[in-house]
Amino acid sequence: MKAFILACFAFAVTAWSPAAPRAQGQPEKVDKLVAVVHADNKITKIAKSSVKAMFLGQTTFWANDVRVKPYNRAHTGTTGKLFFKNILGMAPSRYRHHWQKLQLSGQGVEPDVVGTAAALVGKVAASPGAIGYMLESEASAIDSRVKLVPIE
Repeated sequence: MKAFILACFAFAVTAWSPAAPRAQGQPEKVDKLVAVVHADNKITKIAKSSVKAMFLGQTTFWANDVRVKPYNRAHTGTTGKLFFKNILGMAPSRYRHHWQKLQLSGQGVEPDVVGTAAALVGKVAASPGAIGYMLESEASAIDSRVKLVPIE
């Protein structure tokens, strides 16, 4: 019995230990959100307020008169949670309510939800006015049809 308890304790300590402690004084790397736009889009950076306006249906055209086509990520995933918190500044339920009001009044349609970074790349590549978002760590999913733009 004593051996069993020790084995359980050893497992618990191993399972709950931090994977790799940071060196003292080293800042923790933060995975940032970046916008994903069509490769033909001329922007090189985009303001957080502009992204928010596009995803709330307040900005419907890019500066070159191309219609904005936003694509969301699932609000339950890491990327979606970060976007709703840091860019939109609202809970997913409030966002849905916002779009329900717009849809019922005929003023817009809620952006489609795309599950993966690779699927997002495909959607954005298919439309010159498309915009989506991903974490910098997901950048391996992009190809020459799209580009990443910092959100400032």
